Amino acid sequence: MDAVTYPTLEHVAMEARPYPAHLLEGCESGLVLFAAAFLGHNDAIHFAEAGITTTCIDADPARLEEMADLYPGQWRFVADDAWDFARRHRGDQWDAVSCDTWTGDLMHRSLASLDLWCSLAREVVTVTITDDVETPNIPEPWTASLYPRSERVNWLVLERQP
Repeated sequence: MDAVTYPTLEHVAMEARPYPAHLLEGCESGLVLFAAAFLGHNDAIHFAEAGITTTCIDADPARLEEMADLYPGQWRFVADDAWDFARRHRGDQWDAVSCDTWTGDLMHRSLASLDLWCSLAREVVTVTITDDVETPNIPEPWTASLYPRSERVNWLVLERQP
């Protein structure tokens, strides 16, 4: 599937997919992993609309450059493997973390990495999950719910409990 190109952030917003944006209220920092395929129309656009300063990670530097031209100037765009970045930054935390992988093997690997993704988040983590996949083990002290995104794809929403 070819990546989509949008001329402005408003065009990205017009293509935005459902996201549990209400959970971003009060968040100040965000981390979007696997950010660049659709220039963030699944998740990053919601971080932008919530006014969250965000770091976007993707292995595709050209697409990240396109994102950098669209998103707020204080955002960071880092060309890196998401797992390598996360392991190097374990202990660093962002208020909200989103992991929007392609479905298939990469999604399964991401779901098996919930401990890693949660180690990076203070409040909320969202991860791509399809209807045909059982909810994986949820790390403590997190709770899980599903938020519909498209016909067979959801967000697995993890919220940290006090």
